[in-house]
This record gives sequence, structure tokens and C-alpha cells, in this order.
Amino acid sequence: MKLLKSSFWLHSIFYTLLQRFSIFFFGAVSYMVLVRGLSKENFAVWALYLMIMTLFEMIKQGLLRNPTIKFLGLSEYADKKKEVQSAALVMNITFSILAMLIFTFAGGLIAHLLKSEELTPLLLWSLLFVALLIPYNHYEVLLQAHYMFNRIFWAYFVRQGIFFTGTLVMFFFFPAWFTLLNLVLLQIVALLAGVIILYKATSAYRLRGFHNDGAIIRRMFHFGKYIFGTNLFSSVARSFDHFITASVLGPIQGKEFVSNYNTVARINNMIDVPSLAAADVLFPKNVQTLETDGLGKVKYYFERMMGTILALVVPLSLFIFIFPKFIIYVLAGPKYYDAVPILQLTILFSLVRPLSYQFGSTLDAIGKPQANFYVNLCLMIFNLGATYLGLRYFDGMGAAYATVAFCIVSYIVMVAMLKKHIHLEVKNMFHYMIQFYKDMFGLARKKLAKTSGS
Repeated sequence: MKLLKSSFWLHSIFYTLLQRFSIFFFGAVSYMVLVRGLSKENFAVWALYLMIMTLFEMIKQGLLRNPTIKFLGLSEYADKKKEVQSAALVMNITFSILAMLIFTFAGGLIAHLLKSEELTPLLLWSLLFVALLIPYNHYEVLLQAHYMFNRIFWAYFVRQGIFFTGTLVMFFFFPAWFTLLNLVLLQIVALLAGVIILYKATSAYRLRGFHNDGAIIRRMFHFGKYIFGTNLFSSVARSFDHFITASVLGPIQGKEFVSNYNTVARINNMIDVPSLAAADVLFPKNVQTLETDGLGKVKYYFERMMGTILALVVPLSLFIFIFPKFIIYVLAGPKYYDAVPILQLTILFSLVRPLSYQFGSTLDAIGKPQANFYVNLCLMIFNLGATYLGLRYFDGMGAAYATVAFCIVSYIVMVAMLKKHIHLEVKNMFHYMIQFYKDMFGLARKKLAKTSGS
């Protein structure tokens, strides 16, 4: 524990991994209950609703998180931290109001386009969820900027834990209450608890009064607009298999495949845990490193982190590829065995996903959000066309084929861009990956020798 507290990387990665793992664990177990408690049609509606809300939260975080952390970390704004916070709050509230207007006046249209009319009341109730996300996201970013990852972990743990517990209680003891609307209300209650925890955790950093500075608002917005667009494009690209499948195929077949694709997405989310944790830590650290040590250190951090992530992800992906039926059975049950070929087809190519998370985080940190923006715009357009054509020509499996093509093209483009901007050497990533296994093997041998000697 003393070592954990003394090392920035160990302390930060430990708590971000805990946070991401708690999200995955509670999400996975809740999912196992939901797929068994809801019909496949109702679960498809819930999957679409979650995808919309997750999309909103991720896009807004792109507008807020990176610009706020970047500007709080710049020496030229050392005396204007209150103005930076105020600017972040203005953008946060403005974007949230825009989303609330869309859900209010276009919720029915969205539901109609996705051939899921049951979405309309869920989107209306989500207005409360969106409003609570304003303080939640603001406080979370403040803690990230100050490397307080342990406090963020507890907020997420409580938020996810309340939703998990409420889902179990309704499923086992009050099955009549186990409805889509009640699940949305449970989400709102859980988020409120998270807001309360973050409010208390940010007492030392929180804004006291409003300090308006139009110039800072404009600069943060111009920096954040590219990251906002990037998150929009990358998030939408990852959601195409859900949205276009629901839109292109018939209502019954569409919901069938949406449920299957959501099952596969849950498994991919498990693999994303170390990648997302690393990106959360790497961005604020790279902002600081660029000012103190230069681009060479950023390159080193990227290659080292990617090697470590791949060392964790590759064995897991291979296991899932070899035993997909077992994974599907544990997670969703036999009625989702139709998702097995989709899982096997996409799981190995999903190794590109860790690269995509670190790619965006690194380009933003070194002040290249425009490059990140245009790369993700082009990749989104490619994925849109590939998914639409895949569904047209190959029916429900077409979106899986499109995902494979998207991953291959993404890898080629991102590696080329990273070679240009940070002089990435791919061989170094695999060198660090092998080194990780050697280090783990060496530690295991030392521990075994110590145990035998005693």
C-alpha cells in the first residue's frame, strides 16, 4: 500500500482500473439480469436507449473533459483557474440544454426512425438524467485534473452499485415493477447519489462564485469543438451496428440483431477496461509531460502503455475467440447463441480499439485535436457506408463484416498519423508487450523461490 501511494502511475492506474472494472462488473451482472428479465424485443429497446444516453455522455465529455484539463494544466492559466472552471460550466449547461430540447421535441422522431416507439417516454424521462449530469460531469473533470482518481472511483462505485442493487431487488422481489420506465427512474436515483458524493469530494477545488471571461470561453470552445466532434464521430461509428441495424432491417429482425450486437458490445466493453483506464490517466499526464519533458517522453509513454494494454488484452481476446459459446452462455443465456458468429468474427479485430483510445487521448494532449477530428470524421463516414452496404447485401451479419473492415482501415490510418506526430514505432509496442510477460514471469519465479526457501 505504501508503494501504491508513492507511485503516480501505480496509484492512478490502480484506481482508474478499479473504477472501470466496477463499471464493467456492475454493468455485466445487471445485464445478465436484464436479458433474463426482459423479452428480446424490450431488451433491444433498452439497448437503444442506453446507446443514446451513453452517446450523449461521451460526446459531452469530449467537449468538457479534455479542454478543461488542458487549460487547468497550462502555465499561462495558472492564475485563472476560476475563469477556466466557469467557462467549462457554461459549455456544460449549454450543451445539456440543447440535448434536452432534442429529446423533448425530437424524441418521437428518433423512436420512429429506430422503429421502437417505446423509446419516446424513456427519452422524456431522461431529461432529469441529463440535468443531473451537469454537476456530475463538472465535478468528475475537476477531480481528473487534480489526479484524484480514488474519489472518482467511489462516485462511480456507488452510482453503479445502486442501479445494480435496484435491478436485483425488482427482478427477484418485485417482478411487476421490472419495466423499462422504472429502470430509467432507477438510473436517475443512482446518478443523484453519485452527484452528492462528487460534490463532497470536490470541496477543495470547486468553484466559488462565477468568474466570466469571454476570451477563455471562446478559446476553450475552439479547442473543445474538435474533441467534441471527434467524440461524436467515434461514438457514432461504434454505435452504427445498433442504429443502422434497427433502421434498415424490419422491426422484428432488427430488434433480434440489435440484441445480439448489444451482447457482443458488452463483451467488447470488458476488453476496453484497461484501455479506458489508461486513457483517463495518460491524457492529464501527457499535458504535463509535453510542457516539462517534450514529445519524446510522450512517445515513450504511448508505446509503453500500449504494450502493457496489449499484454492484458491479447490473451483475453484469444480465450473469448476459442470459447465464445461459453462466454455467451454465462453472460446472456442460450437464447443469445445467435450472437456467437458475430462475436468470433469481431473479437480479434477489436484489438484495434485500445489503439483508438490512446490515439485520441495523445493527439489531444499534444495540441493536435484538429488532426484527431478529421481522422475520426473520415473513419465515421467509411463505417457508415460499410455498415449500410453490409446490411443491404449480407442481411443482419453485414454490420459485423463492416466492423472488421472498419478496424483494419482504422489501424492503418491511426498508425500512419502517430508515426507523423509522435514518431511512433510499432515494434516498440510489441517489445514492451513481451517485456511485460517477462517481468511478470520474473516476479512469479522470485515469489515462488522465496516461498520455497521459507
